[in-house]
Amino acid sequence: MTDTPPIAVDIRVLELLASKLCHDLVSPVGAIRNGLELIEEMQDDEDGAGSAISGFLGEAVKLIDHSSGQADRRLRVFRLAYGLAGRDQKGFGDARAAASGWVEGGRTRLDWPAGVPHDMTAQRRGVVKLLLNLILLADEALTHGGLVSVAAEGGEESGRVIVTAAGRPGTLNPEAAAALAGTATADALTPRTIHAYLAGRLAESDGFRISVATESSERLVFTAQW
Repeated sequence: MTDTPPIAVDIRVLELLASKLCHDLVSPVGAIRNGLELIEEMQDDEDGAGSAISGFLGEAVKLIDHSSGQADRRLRVFRLAYGLAGRDQKGFGDARAAASGWVEGGRTRLDWPAGVPHDMTAQRRGVVKLLLNLILLADEALTHGGLVSVAAEGGEESGRVIVTAAGRPGTLNPEAAAALAGTATADALTPRTIHAYLAGRLAESDGFRISVATESSERLVFTAQW
């Protein structure tokens, strides 16, 4: 019997990913906690003006509803973008819904028409995860908001998906570009660039080739081919 070789794991990469996930979730989860504390304070002050308490209670419920929804939408994206679920998806419906939820309420809009890519493209293992990761990269590049659009051509055996970020500044910063290409060292990675690094390595593991083109100061195009 031969021993199974150990799996090489870069602990710093795992730590950075954990930092990013916690950073992205701490705000909505913290707001939920603040809303609950507000409700508790109002319950302790029941002898006060009833109408004022009722108004504060309504605001607290709105805060909890908004923040819990935001946390739920982020978790849905993380599950498909980083977890095993995204790699084995055979349709784009869940990813489209997750991406739409990700930009909801923000300054970025998503143009991802139904039927794009064709369902046959989804048979290509990892393409759903790939596309969602590219959308997150495009959204990160649009620090002042804009439009993220999705296009595709081809099928399971060969094809490409194209994600365009249109808006300001419409560029990928050098650190994120190096992380995406895999030329950045682990020591150079940060919580801000860890997503680009993981997106590149996940794409490579499934045989995709990613290229990034800056067509203008307000237009950035990510293309993944197979």
